[in-house]
Amino acid sequence: MQPVDCARCGTRVQVSKNSAVQTSIQWEFDSSSCPLRAELALGDTCPALSDSIRDAVLGGQLEVASSDL
Repeated sequence: MQPVDCARCGTRVQVSKNSAVQTSIQWEFDSSSCPLRAELALGDTCPALSDSIRDAVLGGQLEVASSDL
């Protein structure tokens, strides 16, 4: 797992990308530290955090275990 900070609010999570479609997120703190989390449906991921994870992959800061990108 690798750390990724949300570009919107700065919340840090640990992320593992095992493929282009599979992402595991582990919150360093309670997920309520995300200001948008309370507005989302149960199980939804904050779109700003998703964008930050995507940007980390595209920028080479986050490795993807599989090469199916």
